[in-house]
Formats: sequence, structure tokens, C-alpha cells
Amino acid sequence: RTQLRAAIRASHYGHLQLMLPMVSSIEDIRRAKREIEDVKEELRREGFPFNQALEIGVMIEIPALAQIADLVAQEVDFASIGTNDLCQYATASDRTNPGVSSYYQNFHPGLLRLLKNTIDGFKTAGTPISVCGEMGGNKLAIPLLVGFGLRMLSMNSASIPEAKYILSLYTIKEMEAMADHVLRMRTADEVQMYLSEILVKKKDSVEK
Repeated sequence: RTQLRAAIRASHYGHLQLMLPMVSSIEDIRRAKREIEDVKEELRREGFPFNQALEIGVMIEIPALAQIADLVAQEVDFASIGTNDLCQYATASDRTNPGVSSYYQNFHPGLLRLLKNTIDGFKTAGTPISVCGEMGGNKLAIPLLVGFGLRMLSMNSASIPEAKYILSLYTIKEMEAMADHVLRMRTADEVQMYLSEILVKKKDSVEK
């Protein structure tokens, strides 16, 4: 509550978006929104100004929430897919544990379908959605995510030049066709090999 008060008061000085982490249900979202409204009312009574148009979003990193993305999209103003945690929980693997790290697969067909389902749910509702985590700056994943329908990617600044280059190699239709093809694949190795081969061919055609 102390953090909410500080954040909402700061919104008086600029546009603020609040993103809720580790959300697992619609109940979580509604409970947080009630708390935010209580804090707003408290600040009104105390005479503190703040931006009434505060936007509330969620980080989608739990598979249960991703499965009801169409419902979540009706409850929030925006969302970001946390690919690191979503992959970890979807594949039941600890990415920091070398003993099971091989099970942490960013291109697991189940994870890719989960991503597509999430993006579709938000697109249908017209609610903005982005992606963050390792996949956002992965040269193989970038065209795939755009092909799924994403238009906002978050990555560290060092990855931006390569990301722009990768995107310049493809048309939207090509990326959409790649995404459709990948969704029919059965293993992470098949997906990575397919995406790698296409990227090599694209680079070769540009260099020639």
C-alpha cells in the first residue's frame, strides 16, 4: 500500500502505468484494482493530486493466466508476457539449475502455442500487449513473435541494432507464414532448425 501511494502520487508529474507481477487469476487482478481504488480515494481525501487516467496492466508469466488471456484482456489496460518465467513454469524447469536446464526450452511447441493463445486473446479484445524476457531479443524468436501478432518487444539496448536488422529481412506476411508453419511442429529442435535455416538464407540473399 505504501508503494501504491508513492506510485500514484508520482503520476501527477507524468504518465504512469502500473503493471502487476505474478498474477495467477482474475481474482488477483480485481483485488489489486480494489486496493488501488482505495488508495486513490485515500489520496483524494488527503488532498494529494494524481493522474486520474492511471493505466493498470499485468505481467503474464503464469500458464494459468495465459490460458485465460481473452478474459484477462477485458480486465486490464495492457499486458506484457514475461517469457523467462512463463517458459520456466510451462516446462516445469528451473533455468538456474544446471541439472534440469535442458528442459527449459524457449521454442517448446507447448510454450509457442501458449504465446499465440495469449497474443490472440489480447488482439481480439484490442488491448495492447508486449513481450519481455530473453525471447524479446532472441534473433530467432523475433520474427516468430511478430508473426504471432506482437508489435512491441522489450529487450536490452545492446540487442536493438540486431533486432532491427533481423526485422528488416522479412515482410509481415513472411513472418506470419513462418509462425503458422512453426505451430505445426512437434519439437523445439525442429523449430530452431527451421528458423535458423530461414535466417541464414535471408542473410545470404541480402549479402548477394
